[in-house]
Amino acid sequence: MCLLLFAAWVGEWPREYDAVMYSGYWRSPFELLGPLFVPLPGIRMFAWQVLLIALAPVCLLTPGAWRRRAPAMDAAIVASFGSVVLTFLWGWMRGGSAYDAYYQLWRFLTALLVGLLLASVIRSSRDLRALGATVLAAALIRGTLVVWFYWVHVRGRIDPVPEYMTNHDDSMLFVAAVLIVVSWAFARGGLWPWAVAALVTLHQFYAIILNDRRIAWVELAMALGVCYVLIGPGRWRRRVNRWALAAAPLVLVYVAVGWGREGVLFEPLQAFATTGSNADPSSLARQEEVRNLLYTMSVSGNPLLGTGWGVPYQKLTSVYANYSAEWVLALYTPHNSLLGLAVFGGLVGLGGIWLVVPVAAFLAARGYRRSEHHLDRAAAMVAVGMLPAYGVHCFGDIGFQSFPCGLILGVAMAVAGKVSAWGSRNREGEEKSGRDRRPARSGP
Repeated sequence: MCLLLFAAWVGEWPREYDAVMYSGYWRSPFELLGPLFVPLPGIRMFAWQVLLIALAPVCLLTPGAWRRRAPAMDAAIVASFGSVVLTFLWGWMRGGSAYDAYYQLWRFLTALLVGLLLASVIRSSRDLRALGATVLAAALIRGTLVVWFYWVHVRGRIDPVPEYMTNHDDSMLFVAAVLIVVSWAFARGGLWPWAVAALVTLHQFYAIILNDRRIAWVELAMALGVCYVLIGPGRWRRRVNRWALAAAPLVLVYVAVGWGREGVLFEPLQAFATTGSNADPSSLARQEEVRNLLYTMSVSGNPLLGTGWGVPYQKLTSVYANYSAEWVLALYTPHNSLLGLAVFGGLVGLGGIWLVVPVAAFLAARGYRRSEHHLDRAAAMVAVGMLPAYGVHCFGDIGFQSFPCGLILGVAMAVAGKVSAWGSRNREGEEKSGRDRRPARSGP
């Protein structure tokens, strides 16, 4: 499973299937993994997908696969899958395209399957370490490729400079890496973990800056904000508050000097300043898409089942969101894919398909509070933080149809379920031990 996930995060699809990577200018040695992401003749599925499906019975039927796991997470995955099937059939009955519906859904369905399989094979904290190392290695490789492509192939050679160095979806991978090392240092403590966390964070920040995807900064802010709430009152919260108070003057100076200025140093600030701005063409295009989605919901959507998958949304206006005719799936994959989920899936989509996200958040938070091992607590914190980051990506950048981001969601679901189950066992053991220590009552 770790090898498959690693290949999915670092593998580069052939150019004829993915012209977005490096804006089509270059390919790294990881193009060797490209055949895994080429549709196989006859079934139109990737070899990577076939390998995942082939692993399913091995994972699910292995002894102990169904022990020490969270029934609530499994139930949410089954409910989400059932809701996908129901809304898919509704769209097909209304004349929707089965192929376009498949394109809309297969990445999220892959996330559900990955979450289910990982929950079957994660047996101990050592497995969490291997999973975290896989995500971290993939993010470091992708971040290094961002830097290499910019300095070796772009700077001084390509004019104008491409909008991004790798692609949009790497944003969540970079955020996950930062969250992993920070959560590990937070839970483990000590100079060495914090030194590693600082180095990895600086590396990933530089990759985010060069990749020039402002949504990454929003995702990181949301993830860290949720983690701050998660730690609760106590020694660590007071320590974080002291650090924040000490850094507040520097932050105020940074904002005062950098507001409205261009440059690498002020890119995080500009990301927040321009997100949702009426002067930014990208934001205006997103807003127009939202108006078109709301119009579709009002004129042709069913409140319960939406329009159904495979049915395009309707365009009321097309001034800013006037995409190239080559993007034939534009009306099936709005940038705000969270609102798209409401339009295509209705209340069943929001309440059923999206159910795995709040359930995973609840279980991860409970696991964090109940876990005794520092590695389990760090993993739970990462899972909690990546869920709002995934929500941000879905809200702003077609995250529901993102393959790498869906895999991160699947990892978060599995980790949340396992850590919660382990924490519940610890709590039950404490309660039983407490009962055993009570003095025996004498007499009737």
